[in-house]
Amino acid sequence: MGEHEDPVSGLSPESGGFGGADPGSDFDEFVAWLDRERAAGREPVPPERAPAQGISVCLGADGIDPGLLAALCGTDGGGGQAGAGLGPQFAQDAAADVLAPGPALAALTEAAVADVARLSDDQLIGVLQAARRQENREAWKKTLVVAEFARRRAAEFEAAAARGVAVHCRPGQFPGEELAVELLAGPVQASHVIDDATDLATRLPRTLAGMAAGLIDEARAGVIALHTRELAPDDAALADGVLAALAPAVRLDQLVRRAAALEMRLAPEAVRARREHARRTRQRVEVRREESGNSCVAGREMDTGDALASRAHIHALALRLRRAGLPGTLDQLRLLVFADLTSGRDPLDRLTRPATADPSTPDPSAPDPSTLHPSAVNRSAPDPSTVNRSAPDPSAPDPSAPAPAGSGSVSASPAGDAGVLPPVCALPADDDPAPLDYDHGEDSDDDPGVPGSTPRPPAPMPAVINLVVPAGTLFGWDTAPAEVDGRELLDAEETRAIVAAASRHPATRWCLTLPGPDGTAAAHGCAPGQHPWTAEEPHGKEKPPGRRPPDPDQAARLAAFLRGLNVTPEPVAEPGCDHAAAEPRYTPSRKLAHLVRARSATCDAPGCGAHAVHCDLDHTTPYPHGPTEQCNLSPKCRRHHKTKQAPDWKVEQPQAGLIRWTLPSGRTRTTRPTIYDLNALNALNAT
Repeated sequence: MGEHEDPVSGLSPESGGFGGADPGSDFDEFVAWLDRERAAGREPVPPERAPAQGISVCLGADGIDPGLLAALCGTDGGGGQAGAGLGPQFAQDAAADVLAPGPALAALTEAAVADVARLSDDQLIGVLQAARRQENREAWKKTLVVAEFARRRAAEFEAAAARGVAVHCRPGQFPGEELAVELLAGPVQASHVIDDATDLATRLPRTLAGMAAGLIDEARAGVIALHTRELAPDDAALADGVLAALAPAVRLDQLVRRAAALEMRLAPEAVRARREHARRTRQRVEVRREESGNSCVAGREMDTGDALASRAHIHALALRLRRAGLPGTLDQLRLLVFADLTSGRDPLDRLTRPATADPSTPDPSAPDPSTLHPSAVNRSAPDPSTVNRSAPDPSAPDPSAPAPAGSGSVSASPAGDAGVLPPVCALPADDDPAPLDYDHGEDSDDDPGVPGSTPRPPAPMPAVINLVVPAGTLFGWDTAPAEVDGRELLDAEETRAIVAAASRHPATRWCLTLPGPDGTAAAHGCAPGQHPWTAEEPHGKEKPPGRRPPDPDQAARLAAFLRGLNVTPEPVAEPGCDHAAAEPRYTPSRKLAHLVRARSATCDAPGCGAHAVHCDLDHTTPYPHGPTEQCNLSPKCRRHHKTKQAPDWKVEQPQAGLIRWTLPSGRTRTTRPTIYDLNALNALNAT
């Protein structure tokens, strides 16, 4: 180089520059130039370069095993390719297998999964465990963020209280609802996340440190937070140390039992109070959909003694059915007994009485019905394996309103509870010598060759359900699933059976929703009176599953059925609402309520799935400043109705069914009318 030579002349991206194939020689050349400039008495000034593309990340490599760092950088003999020799570093007890979570481990796992086929089984598990440590540390970060979020909202609420602001007008009152919108979770779940994060950040330092070290995951940390929440500070510190040390080494269910046992030992009164509070405020019967597509029904927050007694009674009856020759495993028979008892039927009716028995002679083992406790009287109910039995929220303005139907659909929805009670089911006492035998293995329940008993057809549905039924599924040209109460899904066969059963109930009413080209409700109407419907077997050659046009016979049957309903659909408001149909009162009419709920089938809060039939109909602009009209009404569950009225929340409806929520953080979320047509929904997702 000359007197004013350029230290990077002749070096270009094409020739490698200082980052070329031989970075060591380039660097040596630069150092030699720097020495010559200083020897000549000149202040060396590196020439300007074009800005580098991308970002630079510090991995915090201090303390990292040199061999591990060499493998990551591609200088370990792996052919010069970064990460090519990483596999051995993830072997058991190797450098990456014991490395703490952080940027370095994140970079190592990213490089390792670039070609997982090159990893041995041992190395593959090492990468899996490293990814788990990283995931646990990410949960630690989330915990810190949520705890700070909760602290800020609590400070806002307390500051407003100190200023004397009324309780329902204070900012920061609904942190759970705000976080639920961002996490796409329910408000209760989001509140639990806030409670756990607050406890971990303020009361449980050892568990929090375990998360930061990648040893404790979010689920285990939540268990520790729950079972230390009612403990005194000293006891919480003791439990924190014990459970944080235990958590990395046991299964989640084992940790739950150990944490619950420790809590009961340290704070028995608090445990008892929590149990009693839950029994008073949260007892309910739930129906849920199983992952398989079946359903389950459960009594929640029962007294433990009652639950054990119920199980013993069900088991004894199942044993009696099995010994009488009824086919099925013991588990299948227990479920059959449970379904019969909870739908007002006697499971022993499934047995054939001996021919010599005099039917007029009472069973000496049967208790006197007049001595039965009132709880032994079962109201008429549907088969719990096929239908949702949850009653509507009595706080809803119109609890009898039917749910809207979808995809050119017919909706069967009862209008009220007929209150009909079946005869008392007096069950004979069981004479089994060992009624508490619960060995599930004795029947080989996993054997698929053991047939179950044939289920009975569903009983007529009581007036507490709402069915959303695609017409094509009902009449046989489509396989789109039906919905029960906005939660459960039914296939075509279940749909036809349940609709037929529901239509026989005297309180059932039919409603029709017609979707527009975009899949949202265009018109809706309801039929007066009862209209029983009978499912017909498909005629002709079976068609492939999926959406297809109806054949002439199917179209004719649908047309005849609709004529019999005598429904006059009313239009659902278009975006440009002119208030011509506004009603001069606060409470909307039944027809207007149906139209709003047909347009928006769930609560309009982001992420909320509460069915509109159980929601309040909220005036977006309060009445009388805003009209009682489709473009100013929307369904909100009671929780989100209260949230909307808080001073730091804002809700707007710029057009009918388009709801814009502004959260206390300043972020906005928008919800739109329900899309019933699955093809339209897919097209929307594709755009």
